[in-house]
Amino acid sequence: MKKVILTALAVLSLTACGKETVREVLVTTPPTEAPVVELSKFDQYLEFLYLEAAQSRSWAEDQLLELGTTVCQVFDQGGTVQGLITIFNNNSTGKYDDEFYASIIAGSVLYLCPEYQTLVQAQLS
Repeated sequence: MKKVILTALAVLSLTACGKETVREVLVTTPPTEAPVVELSKFDQYLEFLYLEAAQSRSWAEDQLLELGTTVCQVFDQGGTVQGLITIFNNNSTGKYDDEFYASIIAGSVLYLCPEYQTLVQAQLS
């Protein structure tokens, strides 16, 4: 019986030390922040579309990315915002398309080809 009591006391003393150690660690260790994951320009573009145009959720990501890169290619070749609007209007199928296509142009210029931001601003003024 004496052995059982000594063993129980030993376990209790170890447990108490363990709690103290954990408490010390919690008090003395500064909290760590979760690592910040940087999104690629493509992910930022997609997030922008999802927030700005509800219709974008009905399109596949690769289709949205293709539309965005096509907008950049049009500007690369000297195209204009008005030219893009004309193309989009010719392909429009519903009342939400204006919002969707405006978001495609804005998202493309913000994230995929930001070098055209001043050009687009000038054309819209």
